[in-house]
Amino acid sequence: MSRKIAYSGILLAINLILLLLINVIPINTLFLMGLASLPISIIIMEYGPKNGFVFYIASVILGFLVINSKIQWVLNTFTFGIYGLIKYIIEKNRPVYIEYFLKILFANVSILIVYFILKPFVYIPINLFTVLTFEVLFIVYDNVYSLFIEYYNRKLRKIIK
Repeated sequence: MSRKIAYSGILLAINLILLLLINVIPINTLFLMGLASLPISIIIMEYGPKNGFVFYIASVILGFLVINSKIQWVLNTFTFGIYGLIKYIIEKNRPVYIEYFLKILFANVSILIVYFILKPFVYIPINLFTVLTFEVLFIVYDNVYSLFIEYYNRKLRKIIK
């Protein structure tokens, strides 16, 4: 039990350091959010989705405290931060084409939520090119996420355990 708490705490600290870097490095914030979204997948693989949900909630609360721009916090909370859980739920015994449909659906719904939350504060141009570019980049992000999970299972898990 204490090992689980310590390991989760270390991963949460890594998550928060990456989110904190968003304040320090003004470029590549989406890249940093993408990196910060990876530790939740480790929690889910090691301790299950319930602990992954607790990790997500802790990350959201602590992220609110460390991310200066609340616009970036909203983006992280509704997209990158929760994606590990969504990916876990979607990839349970479904054909690949349904998985990709559900992932694109999640991406579009989450970015729509972010759009309506941020619309009063920030101008966000929405057109067909923007949406298609976002969807392609999201598929790339999902594939990189899957590669990370595979790498963790093949190499990192043996080193860390």
